[in-house]
Amino acid sequence: MRLAILCSGQAGQHRNMLDELLVAPECEFIRQEASDVLGQDVGQWWERLDDQQIFLNSNAQFAIAYYQMATLARIAPLLPQVSLIAGYSLGELIGYHVAGALSAAETFKLVQARARLMDVSAESLHSAGGCMVLWRGRVSPSTLAARDRAIDKYGLDIAIRRKAGEEVFAGSSDAVAKFVAEFKSLNPNLVRLPVTIPAHSHYLAKASDSFRVILNDSSISAPQMTILGTVDALPIMSREEAISALSRQISTTIRWDEGMDALAESGIDKAIELGPGNDLAKLLATGHPHIAARSVEDFGNYRALVDWLK
Repeated sequence: MRLAILCSGQAGQHRNMLDELLVAPECEFIRQEASDVLGQDVGQWWERLDDQQIFLNSNAQFAIAYYQMATLARIAPLLPQVSLIAGYSLGELIGYHVAGALSAAETFKLVQARARLMDVSAESLHSAGGCMVLWRGRVSPSTLAARDRAIDKYGLDIAIRRKAGEEVFAGSSDAVAKFVAEFKSLNPNLVRLPVTIPAHSHYLAKASDSFRVILNDSSISAPQMTILGTVDALPIMSREEAISALSRQISTTIRWDEGMDALAESGIDKAIELGPGNDLAKLLATGHPHIAARSVEDFGNYRALVDWLK
């Protein structure tokens, strides 16, 4: 068996998602490291956030990082050898922790720095409603042509190519609102994402440059497992390549479609997503049905997970 680990990005968070991971004994070290970086207990921090604040960029990124790192701490003793790691958006950074290239503390610090730089770069662009929109579903050629003209008109970027015909666009909050209003009736599957930053777009070029400096000063090392870069779906083998990949992806289109193809071409036959949610596992299973892809949260208990991994 060749196993891949999938690390998700800024999607799927919900009010109760950290409950189990804040009290599980296997997660105590991760909880302490997260609390030290926050300067307060991570459980108390999470409890004080309201249902809107959990979606703010800095809070969402830290919470998702905690979720995945704590989940990994729980299941790591159960996993067979991992052949490849693929991360989606923020998940690419978390993947370097999975691959042994970053300590837990350094990962949390970099997650905080990344979110802060993204917020500063986009502070004039966002307001209530979100800065990214998911386009999916089949539409007529004329609608696609009109969509492409509107992308230019509203100054949107293609932030993520997910699979054939499914893309995420990013721009200012007002531009995204106008785009959604224009196309909602033509494409009922259009989804405005609860994300406050236009990630993976040219609007965050300054954040990319600044994050590269921070990464250069960090202790990130060459990964001990193969990681796929999300900008070009090529394997990352060195510290220098890691720094380039993690800084570029903040302001460059993520090619998750090509990443899934690369997973398949590498001979992966099983993939486990750390969560929250199972979006990446479903995308991979749909695009490459011969790969068995599941999320950790799909299993009611760890015995079922172990049985599936056999």
